[in-house]
Amino acid sequence: MSKRPTTIDDLTRICTPSDPQMSPDGSRIAFVLKTMDAEKNKYFSHIWMVPTAGDGEARQWTRSQNSEGSPRWSPDGRYLAFTSGREEKKGQIFLLPTDGGEAEKVTDLPQGGIGDIAWSPDGTRIAFTFRPTDEAWREEAVEERKKKERSSPPREITRLHYREEGTGFVGGGRWHLQVLDIASRTIRQITSGERDYGPFCWSPDGARLACVTNTADDPDLRPNAEDLFVFPAAAGLPEGTEPQKLNCPPGPKSALAWSPDGSHIAYLGHDKADEVWGVTNVHPWVVPTDDGRPARDLAPNWDVHCGSAAMSDVAGGGESGPFWAEGSGGASLLVLASEQGAVNLYRLALGGEVAPQRLTEGAHAVPGFTTDARGETAALLLGTPLDAGDLYALSLQDEDFPRRLTWLNQELFDEVELSAPETFDAPTAAAEGHAVPSWALLPPDFAHHPTPRPTLLYIHGGPHLMYAHTLFHEYQALAAAGYVVLYPNPRGSKGYGEAWTSAIRGDWGGPAHADVLACVDYAIAQGWADPDRLGVLGGSYGGYLTGWVVGHADRFAAAVAERGVFNLQSMAGTCDFVWRDHDYFDANTWDDPADYLRNSPLTYAGEITTPLLIIHSEGDLRCPIEQAEQLYAALKRQKKEVVFLRYGPEANHNLSRGGPPDLRLDRQRRITAWFDTYLKKEK
Repeated sequence: MSKRPTTIDDLTRICTPSDPQMSPDGSRIAFVLKTMDAEKNKYFSHIWMVPTAGDGEARQWTRSQNSEGSPRWSPDGRYLAFTSGREEKKGQIFLLPTDGGEAEKVTDLPQGGIGDIAWSPDGTRIAFTFRPTDEAWREEAVEERKKKERSSPPREITRLHYREEGTGFVGGGRWHLQVLDIASRTIRQITSGERDYGPFCWSPDGARLACVTNTADDPDLRPNAEDLFVFPAAAGLPEGTEPQKLNCPPGPKSALAWSPDGSHIAYLGHDKADEVWGVTNVHPWVVPTDDGRPARDLAPNWDVHCGSAAMSDVAGGGESGPFWAEGSGGASLLVLASEQGAVNLYRLALGGEVAPQRLTEGAHAVPGFTTDARGETAALLLGTPLDAGDLYALSLQDEDFPRRLTWLNQELFDEVELSAPETFDAPTAAAEGHAVPSWALLPPDFAHHPTPRPTLLYIHGGPHLMYAHTLFHEYQALAAAGYVVLYPNPRGSKGYGEAWTSAIRGDWGGPAHADVLACVDYAIAQGWADPDRLGVLGGSYGGYLTGWVVGHADRFAAAVAERGVFNLQSMAGTCDFVWRDHDYFDANTWDDPADYLRNSPLTYAGEITTPLLIIHSEGDLRCPIEQAEQLYAALKRQKKEVVFLRYGPEANHNLSRGGPPDLRLDRQRRITAWFDTYLKKEK
């Protein structure tokens, strides 16, 4: 049967798996599956289950009219704990019997956010982090004001970090560690004070909880100055006593895992407490729990970032490890690492003398995994450039190839024709002899009609993330519409060593500009790209670099700058991300802004001649909409060819990946129409 071209509307049919959770006995995997309901203009996330033996299909386990997430197995495998707002639209914790039956709500929390949840080793308690919404801004208070026709009260802001992308105003609440006793339904708060707490993990005997908190004088100014503490899990700290502080260097810490013998805690992090931009590679560390010896990096010379730095507009994620397991040399850690455009599973020996062992191999990304209780079998979420991710099982004893368990989007992918990307390294002298890792999607008919085509250079955001071997529906739809789509990992990207990542520090435009143009030059030389019909686009940092490119070159016939950064001086005072003065950029916003202005595309707006579509959302707190307003006004006053596409407050920085379905479709249609106008007109 012949296949049809991919369309923009196919986005509504792609379902996205995430958060694979292996059962303690290794027989089943619970996972979250997100689907899009175009008619209701909503997403729904539900918990599904698939057997690891490969002898059964995946089945849906929850079916509420709201969504569920964070499935976590009880130690005996009899229950799944999960979070949901299925009652009163307030997030709560529910328990679902795994042998059948209805889910039961076990918490009665006020409106707020539930973070991580984890069962105690004996299965009698669940620890979780929670941040309450300020009473004045809970739904019932807002509705009461509307009934009485009263105005909203002012917000008294005293913190630097008072807003969060995707959340909104933070308010006065803090993330604190709580413990739910399942039998009595009582909740004990373990941590207190004006600092946020989390991540956390249980000790093997269930007597203690390790938890991360920031210990800087002002955590908002030093968000990565984190330390690791141990608390008693049963009764909390006696009044006037302090928790046990483990001997770890200050720095970011996530994904805590206590060793089965109780002697160590593993975590992902590094020791650069003042590095907030993500240049430094994250590694697995281990710290002794009782004898005061210092923490150590298990792979200090491994120039690789642990965790997933891969991007996609339809792929999900999950846990990155570390998880404890037994290898041929004894105790070891399992962890994901991002390298050369792939994300793979690795084993690291606790002793550190043996090089990290790669357990998966291929042109793919593994954005999430967990293991069974014995560390013998892993549940993998694995995606490729031709699928949106599926569930796999991997025997860690046999070190066999992962066994695929699901084909969640097979019906759609049997129907549409996807283009397999070409991978290449674009040579450039500007990168000191290093080629620029890149991908190209060619139109499906290119093999039969190999003539140069209109070409789009799509620049990724971050900037310290990476394109990977993952599916981008938008890029497939553009290729099906007749475009060559180029997507490179220029300097600044993760996955190619810290030197490559840090090359743009203090120089966001120069090195990456040279690299993305090298990608275009390569495509022209291959006969893929028509040099007279070139377009450039990108979002976030990709929007920044798009603005930079068109202000420094006139090679492109049209451009789209989406949710971009255009004025670093104002950005440093308006975004939700904490900026450190005279650090990553050698500037501050008030009396020494020169380096900000030198690096800002707005400074070069007078040189822009390329027709530009600016896309931004009013709900964007990461790159506030004032960025787009400034560039649009500057170009419009010069009578340049510019259009400002302004989405409302229901859309945020994540519009292209998780925004309202109707707006995601509208956005893609408008981008395609923009480039059709300028790149497909008759010569």
